[in-house]
Amino acid sequence: MDEQMKRWLDEEMKEYADALKEFSQKQTRMVYLWMACSVVGMVALGFAVGGDAASVFRIHFPIGCVIALFVWFCFWVQNKFSSIKKVRAAYERSIAAFFQKEEDRNTFLRQMESGNYGKLHFLNTAMDKYPCRFIAGPDYFMFVRDLSCRFIRVADIDDIYAEEEKSRVRYRMGDYRIMQNITMGISLVIEYKPDAVSKKGEERDKIYLENGKQFDQVVELIRKYCPDSKKFMADL
Repeated sequence: MDEQMKRWLDEEMKEYADALKEFSQKQTRMVYLWMACSVVGMVALGFAVGGDAASVFRIHFPIGCVIALFVWFCFWVQNKFSSIKKVRAAYERSIAAFFQKEEDRNTFLRQMESGNYGKLHFLNTAMDKYPCRFIAGPDYFMFVRDLSCRFIRVADIDDIYAEEEKSRVRYRMGDYRIMQNITMGISLVIEYKPDAVSKKGEERDKIYLENGKQFDQVVELIRKYCPDSKKFMADL
């Protein structure tokens, strides 16, 4: 990695570290909430099944405390193995794999050093171990999610559209077994041109987003900072 790219990466890691700190704080609040719900929920269950106060606090309350302790332990393990060093290593691997040509690398660095780009952070603590980061500029997009860093060259894009991500859920209602498709999120699908550098063997790429609000924010950012978006986002 040359010095110019290293300087950009140093600044990028400073910004990402701030997002990671905010992510951890939000995650901590959610963990405390789940711990409280575990204890209160087990106590409420004890009374709901007809237990008296003595039996509830002898049986259900300790079980709730054990569940809360398990929740805290899982959070502790995740935090112990999460670090900005791992994020940087993921960036470095992606940079080395993607920027094979000096011309592409210089174009990306010109965009980032000019400040002509927009950025978003999504703190999806229920699903992710790290903050999501999306950057859109006139020449390059970048998407980071859970130690996966992707660079997308705007000149490679043929089309962009939305695709709902669904999951099939099965449950019983009385004597009937019901199967239902539930929308889990929405993806920004990027289809590449035949000779695209970005595709790396794939005809298209998918940027998964947790909900429609995040999708709209990404689309708005692309429209604002990428003049060529009118060519491939006409239907959005």
